[in-house]
Amino acid sequence: MLVNAPIDWTQTIFMVIGGLGLFLYGIHLTGESLKLLAGTKLKRLIEKTTNTPLKGVFMGILVTVLLQTSSGTTALTISLVRAGLMTLPQAAGIIIGANIGTTVTSFLIGLNISAIALPMIGVGSMMAFFLSYKRWKRAGSALLGFGLIFFGLSTMSGALKVFTELPAFEQMFVRFEDAPLYGLLAGAVLTFMVQSSTATIGILQDLYETGAIPLISAIAIVLGSNVGTTITAFIAAIGGSVAAKRTAVIHIVFNLIGSLLFLLLIVPYAYFINILQDVFLSGEPRAMTLSLAHIFFNVFNTIVMFFFINQLVGLSKKIIPGEDTDDLTNVDTLQERLIKDSPPLALESAKKIILSMGDLVKNMFALSVSYSFKADKKALEKGRTLEELVDTLDQKTHDYLVKISQDDLNAQLAHLQASYVDAIRDLERIADHCQNLFDFFEHRHENRDILSEGGKRDLQDLYAVTNDIIAITLAAFKEEDRNKAEKVLDLEDGIDELVRAKRRQYIKRVNENGKATDDTLFVDILSNIERIGDHCENIALNILYDEYYHD
Repeated sequence: MLVNAPIDWTQTIFMVIGGLGLFLYGIHLTGESLKLLAGTKLKRLIEKTTNTPLKGVFMGILVTVLLQTSSGTTALTISLVRAGLMTLPQAAGIIIGANIGTTVTSFLIGLNISAIALPMIGVGSMMAFFLSYKRWKRAGSALLGFGLIFFGLSTMSGALKVFTELPAFEQMFVRFEDAPLYGLLAGAVLTFMVQSSTATIGILQDLYETGAIPLISAIAIVLGSNVGTTITAFIAAIGGSVAAKRTAVIHIVFNLIGSLLFLLLIVPYAYFINILQDVFLSGEPRAMTLSLAHIFFNVFNTIVMFFFINQLVGLSKKIIPGEDTDDLTNVDTLQERLIKDSPPLALESAKKIILSMGDLVKNMFALSVSYSFKADKKALEKGRTLEELVDTLDQKTHDYLVKISQDDLNAQLAHLQASYVDAIRDLERIADHCQNLFDFFEHRHENRDILSEGGKRDLQDLYAVTNDIIAITLAAFKEEDRNKAEKVLDLEDGIDELVRAKRRQYIKRVNENGKATDDTLFVDILSNIERIGDHCENIALNILYDEYYHD
């Protein structure tokens, strides 16, 4: 008589944790590598091909397949909404399309290709570490990531099969069959814990393959994983803009309504999936049955909810009321027809975007000041998001102004066009210097370098003047005010003198302390502040030396 060997719980737990770690890192590595392969072209492609919600759905599928995460697609979508590059209905299309894209990985897992996981890891590693061509290195990293996904999942499933021998485990899943709502909740909680619906479904597929889980229970957990993945987006939106919160609400409502609807019809749906399995997947691994259930749910839910996008948007606005102060831009004002019909109006449209760009830069500087004295991760992330938005607006506005210059402009309009090109370049450079400040202080915070009291006072003095010069520069540009432009020049001279004085005080502190570690990178910080003043001066000079200025 055979007796089951006792379970080595320590080894089992380590295999589950290690396998999950490999799986999640594989998803991250694959997504990041594919994103780097696509480069900025991916973002521009999204901007150009999502002018309708239907195109947004297909783009949501594509981007999620590339990024290997619907949460990453949602985050990218939010940034485009905030930049005014996408409307909320278009964003809704991408979000619901992302739910189909996230089924691709579960389909691949269902194919049971874990047998080639190690060769993928080996080949991917050699490509990533030994090839010199950057694109091939990134392709190798993506292949390595895919290998880690399947190897991690194989490691997890091998450990989790131990649980199927426990009577309590079997009883739990039988209970889910009788009360599928518990299965939905279990799927949502597990997905929230591992931060990946793909991970939940991957684990579930392997357990279902063993016959330990009834189909109805498995489908209930699949539905729950779709609800659980929205929790991550909701948390990410807390403290964010109104657009971010509304986007998260659309994501939650879409998945919640679909999951609850399918939960009510779970018995006939399970019967339908069984028929499809018998007809189309006879002889295939049982795990493919759950892939089929996952795909059909998301496709059907997307088709149905697509016709209610406007209602989803309206509901999100009721749940999250108010105006979004972060939605500072709308590049729809850069209309191509204005260039031919009315160049002055085209330039006025460009000016509105430049002013919005200036507001983003002003907010970015305020965040960098806050981050200088407190390691606030939200400030760092928001600052980096703003820098990306400034870069996007810089490119779009520059291209628009170049098209205006190709028209026959009189001398006055030509001067105005040239000054606007200069202004966006200077604002973009100010954003770069703010990003440098974030990088400097991220380094300091990570190394627990505390500013000396003298260094803190010096920066507070400089930040106050720099904040003033940015605000007055934007006001001077908006109003074409020569008096304010003159004040900018005075402030810039003051910043130069103040930087020289603070640099001398820094050297004095170093000489007194015998080391510079208390104010690491302080000289670089001063240089970036000085350069911000220089770029403000450039904008002011274009106002002062506008020979066509009229009182």
